[in-house]
Amino acid sequence: MAACVSIGVAPLRGHIHWHAERLGSSRPAWQKRWAAWGGSSPRGSSAASRRASTLALVGAGAGLAAVRRRALPRIDSHLHLWTPDLERYPCETPPPENLNADSRATHENFVKLMDLAGVSQAVAVQPINYGQDYSYLKAAMEAHPARLKGIFLADADLDPAEAAGWVERIAGSHSGWVGIRFNPYKWPQGSEKGMADDTGLAMFQKAGELGLVVGFMPFKGLSQHVTEVEALLRSSPPTRVIIDHWGFFLQPATGSGDDRTVDEESWNQLLRLSSYPQVFVKISALFRVAADSWPYASLSQRLEQLIDTYGSERLLWGSDFPYVSEHTSYSQAAVALEEWPVWKEISESQRVDLLHNSAARLFGLTEEAV
Repeated sequence: MAACVSIGVAPLRGHIHWHAERLGSSRPAWQKRWAAWGGSSPRGSSAASRRASTLALVGAGAGLAAVRRRALPRIDSHLHLWTPDLERYPCETPPPENLNADSRATHENFVKLMDLAGVSQAVAVQPINYGQDYSYLKAAMEAHPARLKGIFLADADLDPAEAAGWVERIAGSHSGWVGIRFNPYKWPQGSEKGMADDTGLAMFQKAGELGLVVGFMPFKGLSQHVTEVEALLRSSPPTRVIIDHWGFFLQPATGSGDDRTVDEESWNQLLRLSSYPQVFVKISALFRVAADSWPYASLSQRLEQLIDTYGSERLLWGSDFPYVSEHTSYSQAAVALEEWPVWKEISESQRVDLLHNSAARLFGLTEEAV
């Protein structure tokens, strides 16, 4: 009986966490602590929510396991931030309305979610919404200097002679910058060299000189861009690189739909890139690369493959907030890996690598916030 109840509690906790996160800081402290554990308020609750609380208590073993999981240190290596305040922070392209109108992607709200999920620090990637205007991400880093760091976007339109100097100027504009993202779709489509043109080479090499990590976003599949990536890798071995979101091996990478299929060539290319010691992989945006729902356990064997080829020290977890909130709560996203079969097989040090140490070492993060 206990086993049956504990199996049913996990999705229930996800439902409760979603509502707890939406309520924010207006609740009494004791209610927020209870919600973070996985329960709902017994006072003033409906019969359904009281039944939910009872089930959560009956499944105390699962609840205590969640508490133990949150004792592991955590860094979120991938998320995006924006605000509905268009007057102060105008957008080139508006973000999705359902992820913006309720202010869920503001830095103020995100830091509250970090606290609920036990995430000490996070690395925010500049969203395409703001283009090359970094005002909002800088404001977020200013507001939470010990907790939030940033990755800016490569400007493919730069003249090659200006590219290296531009990277240095942006990197010097705020102490929180730790990386630069190369989006291949910002380069002219159909060009022979793509990201590895003279502008890309200059930015890539300068990033390495400055200690900035270069992130690649092959949204349509790594296999389409691996030639460009390898050309850049060979041009500057000291430049450390991250392949975002498992190399986007499930296409299309929208996070939903019955038309998604596995791009095994992208997966095989991701494994092959492990031969370059400067390459790291974000085991992030689980909803984009899994056809099943939370906890996305279908990815367990693929994570095992990545650990075998890259080692845990070159793999780092990321949520892809706020997009992940369309699929599960942030708190549940933070513990998804720990529900997978492979989690029981790996060592404690490997677990800490995936959730914290790999990102801390790669981005040079300290633990001032903990």
